[in-house]
Amino acid sequence: MRYTILFSLLLTGFLLQAQNTLMVKAETQSCTKDLALYTFDGTSFKPIIAASGTDNVYEFEVPAGGHRFYYFGPDPTKLQPIVLGGEEGVILNTSCNGTLPFAVKNSVINDQYTSLKEEFNSINQENQQAVQMYRMSFRNAELKPQAIEKMAVVDQRRISLLDSLKTANPFLARVAALNTYLSYFNHGEEAYDNEIAYFAREFFQFVDWEDEAYHELPWVYESFKNYTNTLSQVYTDKEAFTAAVDPIFTDIPQGSMAEKLALGGIISILKQKSHPAFVDYAQQFIDHFSELDPRATTDLAKQIESQKSFLIGGEAPDFTQATPSGESISLSDLRGKVVLIDFWASWCGPCRKENPNVKRVYDVYKEQGFEILGVSLDRTQDRWLKAIEQDGLQWLQVSDLKGWKNEVAQMYSVSSIPHTILLDAEGKIIARGLRGAQLEAKLAEIFGAD
Repeated sequence: MRYTILFSLLLTGFLLQAQNTLMVKAETQSCTKDLALYTFDGTSFKPIIAASGTDNVYEFEVPAGGHRFYYFGPDPTKLQPIVLGGEEGVILNTSCNGTLPFAVKNSVINDQYTSLKEEFNSINQENQQAVQMYRMSFRNAELKPQAIEKMAVVDQRRISLLDSLKTANPFLARVAALNTYLSYFNHGEEAYDNEIAYFAREFFQFVDWEDEAYHELPWVYESFKNYTNTLSQVYTDKEAFTAAVDPIFTDIPQGSMAEKLALGGIISILKQKSHPAFVDYAQQFIDHFSELDPRATTDLAKQIESQKSFLIGGEAPDFTQATPSGESISLSDLRGKVVLIDFWASWCGPCRKENPNVKRVYDVYKEQGFEILGVSLDRTQDRWLKAIEQDGLQWLQVSDLKGWKNEVAQMYSVSSIPHTILLDAEGKIIARGLRGAQLEAKLAEIFGAD
């Protein structure tokens, strides 16, 4: 049985112009909603083909002529990735209530894609073992050459996999290229002073950005998320981060879908971390894609305005919350002092582990105009008070006892703890996320300590 195809949204003209199509069948269970095929463009999932089914059987007509990633499901929150467009007779099996795993039948390319992801996992596990051995070499120097040799073996696995796919399956070779990062000690030590500089410039060394097939590959987005997540932890200030990342964009054609996917991945992480470089890359997205994606660029423009107050150099928004004794303290009450807003909780192991470091710097600088305002994400007053006493925290503390729904944490886009925000005497943000040695160094710089 064939069903009427509903084109709910066309991203490009290729669907209207396609001369050849392939029929894809979906055999489902417990699906009361219409199902659809979606594409991902770096900002959102967009439905492009939808069909109503009878007796839990659906059919979708997709353009033929080459493999392409799609996403299948009832709505953007419940989607499964799938490769379509190069094979006849593909059948999808799924249940909309989650009782059956998603499966693809009669599809060599999807079987190969599944095998490729399994190979990625195997290689990454072996690499983690090598990295762990290298870390152990800090205590046992004899392990260092063994760790580097083990990394070389991992490198060769990655290169061999990529080389084999270039001939056997160019579509998956592009996915592999985005996941082929070779070890610094075996491939970058001679040309780069440190691994992070090597990582920043060579992470995409096997990707040919002139290849237009990357323009429709969602893995570009995922790879840039991973890339940004690593660099944003090291380069916490805007200038250092942009200096590391911007050279990559000289290789990516401006205005291409590859650039849109890359910027989407970068922006998603920078927004999550409230990183000061967010505004720069969000503005680059707006400048290059306002006509192609007006809705996304309008949303980004609003986000830029809302984020400016929380970025380096912006004035920290004021707030008021209750102390353990029930009195109220406002952030603005502390103007004239350098203030560290410290988001933590009694149940947060890393927070409790970091408290001795925070206590040490507080004892050093509290007489020089340094104050700490702890904001607890606790829900229980007794546990909050007990942790304060156990850890000997002598600085100011506030909480609304709403856990992750703490109003201040939401105001400052805090998504993980411990998290710190350092303010100058005028209430402007100096830095975010400083801990341990980084916090000590910044305070020594501010207060002129030797």
